[in-house]
Amino acid sequence: MKSNKLKCWLAAVVVAVICCPAALAQQSKIAVASFNRMETDITARVTAPKKDQNGEVCALIRIVTNVKDLMFEPDALGITARENKIGEIWLYVPRGARRISILHDQLGILRNYFYPDIIEKGTVYEMVLNTGDSEDKPVVENNMQFFVLRPEPANANVYVDDEQVPIENGLFSATMPKGEHTYRVEAPMYQPDAGIVTLGSEQVIKSVTLKPKFGYVEIFSLPEQDADVYIDSVLVGKTPYRSDRMAIKEYKVRIEKQTYFPIDTLLNVTAGETVRPTFHMESTIKPKVPMNTLVMLQAGYNPNGTTFGAMLGFGRKNGFYVGFRSDFGSASGELECDENGIITGSEETTAPFYKEGTKNKSRMSITGGYFRQLGKKFYLYAGAGYGTRTLTYELAAPMTIGDKEYAEGTQVKDMDNSATGVAGELGGILRFGKFCISAGFHTVNFKYHEATAGLGFVF
Repeated sequence: MKSNKLKCWLAAVVVAVICCPAALAQQSKIAVASFNRMETDITARVTAPKKDQNGEVCALIRIVTNVKDLMFEPDALGITARENKIGEIWLYVPRGARRISILHDQLGILRNYFYPDIIEKGTVYEMVLNTGDSEDKPVVENNMQFFVLRPEPANANVYVDDEQVPIENGLFSATMPKGEHTYRVEAPMYQPDAGIVTLGSEQVIKSVTLKPKFGYVEIFSLPEQDADVYIDSVLVGKTPYRSDRMAIKEYKVRIEKQTYFPIDTLLNVTAGETVRPTFHMESTIKPKVPMNTLVMLQAGYNPNGTTFGAMLGFGRKNGFYVGFRSDFGSASGELECDENGIITGSEETTAPFYKEGTKNKSRMSITGGYFRQLGKKFYLYAGAGYGTRTLTYELAAPMTIGDKEYAEGTQVKDMDNSATGVAGELGGILRFGKFCISAGFHTVNFKYHEATAGLGFVF
């Protein structure tokens, strides 16, 4: 029940607010019964003329009423003189006067009554008022109607019948002759609106909302705020920035901040909209790339054998690494021979000295080098170091060389197929996130060569 009462009360408040101008008009007891030009009355010209501040003869408005304490608010031309007469109030006004407001403490207000006739100099007019008093002259015919215009924005300039009219509390209200009247509403940075209103048997309350000819700009900058904002080369503030009203057009915008690259762009301001760009600024200081660690397990292949090794590297776009590889074999020769099986220092030059099918091999190298990132995923590496490759055979029978005798199984190093000295390598690494693969070439003393491949990760 309380809820229904509350809803009814709120509805009554809304209706009261919407109908406020009409309610005020209805509460006023002052009304103009008639307004006529007195063609034969020579009071303003001959009998009792008065002149305005420009020295021109005034018009006389004879207000027929028994209420003598009425107050009057004229338009901008003012009232030259007032005289209280029996049954009338005489108002002398300059020619061209357009409207008047009539006020009384008990009877209310007749706001902005527009004269239905042109006010000419030296001319007499009769205005018959109806104030609800039985002694008033009876109403002949009310040819006037109440008109309210509510402009938005409230400070807009309002013109009725091409004359600017006053705005009070965001409203223009007046009692005007019935018929058609023109209106025009203007305000800076808004599109004007104009039209025709017809006053008939019922009062008219009209709202005119002007369309804006402006917009706003809100500018943000990341990762830092407090950047200078220039609009059409004028410093207007810092980010985050919100503009005042801006005319509809295209603007040149520049964002500047120390240690960041400036940003230049164009922003198009549209009517009634707020443009909200966010600028991502790039620092002139290159960010420090974190050091990466590379761990790679590798294998090498040669028709004569396979090796295994590892690579450990450190770097950013550029880095260094160390590598090790071996076949984990064991081979060392007390004697030496060539690839034809001729032992150095031996007089035997015919039959092979070694056991058929018996060979011993060993392979080892240690390298270090440089790698560089050539693309987002690709690295190139090159290095050098020390390496050995040893091939030995075993004696098939005891052998005496010089004054020394060697037992069966003694290892003889093949000098033509063994290498000791500089190791070198060249290859590439392809990275997939934290994982990577490699392919390359390895050599020892430019005599022993092998292809390499690897699998590893970066962290």
